[in-house]
Amino acid sequence: MRKKLAMLAAFIMILNTAIYPVFASATENPSRAELEALITEVAIERGIPTVILMSIARVETVFRHYEEDGTVARGTSGSIGLMQIHNNFNQYDENLLINDIKYNINAGADTLLNKWEACLSEYGYLPSVGDMDPNILENWYFALWGYNSYVERNNPNALDKYGEKYTYQDLIYLVAENEYGQAITPVDPDCLPESGTPSKNLNVPTPEDCHEADLFFCSDGDEVMVSSGGKLNLRREPNGKIVGELTDDEVYTVIGEAVLEDGYYWYNLADEDGEEIGWAARNWLIYYDGPETDDYSDGESTTEEAIDLEEPDEPVELEPERELKEVLFKDIDGYWGRDYIVELYQDDIIKGMTDEEFAPNDTVTREQFAALLCRSFDFESDKNYEIDDKSDIGGWAYSNVETVVSLGVMETEEGNFCPKRPLSRIEAVRALAAIAEDPEMAKDFEFEDVADLSTDDLEKLGKVFSLEIMNGKSTSSFAPLDSITRGEIAKILCITRSLCP
Repeated sequence: MRKKLAMLAAFIMILNTAIYPVFASATENPSRAELEALITEVAIERGIPTVILMSIARVETVFRHYEEDGTVARGTSGSIGLMQIHNNFNQYDENLLINDIKYNINAGADTLLNKWEACLSEYGYLPSVGDMDPNILENWYFALWGYNSYVERNNPNALDKYGEKYTYQDLIYLVAENEYGQAITPVDPDCLPESGTPSKNLNVPTPEDCHEADLFFCSDGDEVMVSSGGKLNLRREPNGKIVGELTDDEVYTVIGEAVLEDGYYWYNLADEDGEEIGWAARNWLIYYDGPETDDYSDGESTTEEAIDLEEPDEPVELEPERELKEVLFKDIDGYWGRDYIVELYQDDIIKGMTDEEFAPNDTVTREQFAALLCRSFDFESDKNYEIDDKSDIGGWAYSNVETVVSLGVMETEEGNFCPKRPLSRIEAVRALAAIAEDPEMAKDFEFEDVADLSTDDLEKLGKVFSLEIMNGKSTSSFAPLDSITRGEIAKILCITRSLCP
């Protein structure tokens, strides 16, 4: 039975009275009502149930962005502010995470939506619930598990092992019911393993006693603005073939009603001429009610202040949308890793050996891996690192090698990087372990050929294995010194990127 969430009207009332609160101090915590207004605004824009995003802020920091001494609230692992954002890869502006509370809330929304995607994507690592309709509160169970950390400690069947009373998801549900009057039915523990974390392939049924959320949907004829933080894919049909890209701040008109497909709601869009252009995901399209006006004016302006709306003398040339590249590689048709290769190729991360040859079974060198890492992740380093064999490094790769070495993602051997040497599986493990977040515990493995690895390498292997970034060649063999092929590295990078948005 689906029960309607009756909270939106109350939150809209809060929003209308306090949507742009003026805080007493740049480092003073706003009131809870002011924070709830900001969270409501973000939740409505991003297509997230309001009670879910609200309860996360309550559980993470008890609605506290700043400490009493004026410094930003930080977790033991370095997480930042109200929504406890991890910024290990500089994907966010840290100054804004600290000083702009709404920016911090939006980062929390991004994190939660990335966990939602991890439940849906074939490259993801989280299980799923039912049909993954985001307008059903119970379907957010594993995304919430992932927001905190996808570890055994949040498995309700393993609570006794850790001496805990509640999982992270339990705490979210308690806040939702006790403080917002919204019941959420947890997943049946019988659907979960007795220990560890569930397989990413697990799909549990939506609890029969489920509750509808408060997602806001535009109507036919409403205008929406693109707000994706980059480019938003335009598709031929809901979650269908990509036919183009939309750019932030562009405005389009909604045709018909939102359609649910593969875990997302989709809008059919028309351009300014009324021509249908395709479908895009609702979470990155916000309701547009015309250009903003000056909040401090009375609606009047002098001639000097008025904006000149005259037509320009010359027509404005619009930059054409970037089209997806045609994949011409003939040697990946029927190849098991084709989808991984295509994804990285379209994102300009990996290249072919020629226009028509990818060579998926060729090995990856250490300098090639350094370049792939830098293209995959937004590494920033202003450190110069002297490498003894830099003359052996290709000019195209040197800055990438210097970056990964200075950040400790890859290592030298007595000052030498050995750029042309094939990348070994254990070398990949070391780099990936430096990039991905630490799980609280590693899954057990039974590899018989890792006894000679150092304790540090074994810990890193456990981490990468538990995150399902890399598996063994068999249940008993990891083959740590074997090289890695170009096809294999494509899959590994796709999985790692899904974990490190």
